[in-house]
Amino acid sequence: MIYRSTYNMIVERIYEINADIKQNTKDIKRAADFGDLKENAEYHAAKDNQAHLHNKRHRFEKHLDEEVVEPGDVKADRVSFGTQVTYTDGENPITVSMAGAAEYELELYENIVTTSSPFAQRVLGKKVGDTLTLDLPDGAKTLTILDIQLLK
Repeated sequence: MIYRSTYNMIVERIYEINADIKQNTKDIKRAADFGDLKENAEYHAAKDNQAHLHNKRHRFEKHLDEEVVEPGDVKADRVSFGTQVTYTDGENPITVSMAGAAEYELELYENIVTTSSPFAQRVLGKKVGDTLTLDLPDGAKTLTILDIQLLK
């Protein structure tokens, strides 16, 4: 899942990366014109940047296939994509943002938990007041959902 606004950010980011790739192509050609490619540091740096830019574009393009969610489609009656959840483990309240991989990659919210994570899979669908037990490497933890709000 991906918010419409995040989808639009991804499209813009891909546009910017494509512009960077065009510039990088020019940088590679210019560096290659200096001669001996084996010992040409500018050429190798430009080629490394090329690989980085293509990988980055590919990562963002993968998000374009995700289901687009409008903010009005998200409700705060249960833990779901697009909610901010506060829970307690019996000691301190902890607040996390339930979002998708695209929001995580863009670092749009604090304390993002992607909805595909094991933790999210356990808390999705829970309501305020619900309790669940997680088996963790250092022992079982009981969590209680204290509050659910829409992400802003």
